[in-house]
Amino acid sequence: MPRGAGLALCAVLALGTAKGAEHARVDPADAAYTYTAAPFTVDFVPPAPGTYTLPVIDRVADHRLLDSSGDSVQLAALKRDRLAVVAFVYTTCSEAAGCPLAEAIMQRLDRQLAADPALSGRVRLLTVSFDPERDTPARMRMVREGFTPKTDWAFLTAADEAALRPVLDDFGQPVAKLRYENGEWTGLFRHVLKVFLLDEHDQVRNIYSTGMISPDLVMNDLRTLAMERDATP
Repeated sequence: MPRGAGLALCAVLALGTAKGAEHARVDPADAAYTYTAAPFTVDFVPPAPGTYTLPVIDRVADHRLLDSSGDSVQLAALKRDRLAVVAFVYTTCSEAAGCPLAEAIMQRLDRQLAADPALSGRVRLLTVSFDPERDTPARMRMVREGFTPKTDWAFLTAADEAALRPVLDDFGQPVAKLRYENGEWTGLFRHVLKVFLLDEHDQVRNIYSTGMISPDLVMNDLRTLAMERDATP
């Protein structure tokens, strides 16, 4: 991860690290979060909005999830024909170049969009947990409150792993539980950092990962897609 990039998203959790240690459910009340924004540094300068095009990579279907109030929601209803930036995370991730980086990007986008009301009304930020066992709606609500969103930023989870799997498969987001030799779950996931940019038609127009993601790049891509839509007869 580029030095200095990221958000101090610190979850104070009682995780057993010894081999064979029992991994207990985490109550949201047992986790404390601190948030401090830090400068992002990247090794490239994003091109100016509108000077390039973003080809269609894929298209995702509609899916049912749970919002941070515990209500069942449809992905399409949340987007309502808007652009969307979708980040898959789990809140107990401590890998600096993983979920904390993704959420740092999302928080910076939230602040930059808030400063651009014309664009923010056309964009939805969606954080989706791939750890429904621990990332309950109550926990996602607590995390959302910690980030104090300034725009339309939703924090979502699923009812269970069975409900989550079609979402991950559709987006192409690989996730696997890391297990001890005896098969017990360590409480950690093997996953690849991916943040997805969707257009108004639920088409994937960019996929960002470590080393090729910055808030400025995503903002320029959002503006490019907005300009594309405006130019369409």
